Amino acid sequence: MERQMTELVTVTSEELAILCDIVAGWGVKRAKNLDADKRLALDRLIANGFVEQANGHSVTNYKHTTKTELLLSQLCVGISGG
Repeated sequence: MERQMTELVTVTSEELAILCDIVAGWGVKRAKNLDADKRLALDRLIANGFVEQANGHSVTNYKHTTKTELLLSQLCVGISGG
């Protein structure tokens, strides 16, 4: 039987907005122009495993992880009431 690990991580609305931007494929220019608060939010997302550095051939600096996909799918189920 597969054991699922559950961890409680709070994602702020600012972090969620950044996650949505990254999933949508924001570019290098946008990532370089983050203000201090957004930079801290991005750093928290990286530390919590939602975002990682993209490879050198990517048009973006960051990419979302499977943890982000799980979070967004859980949020969507919550919103739809499913």
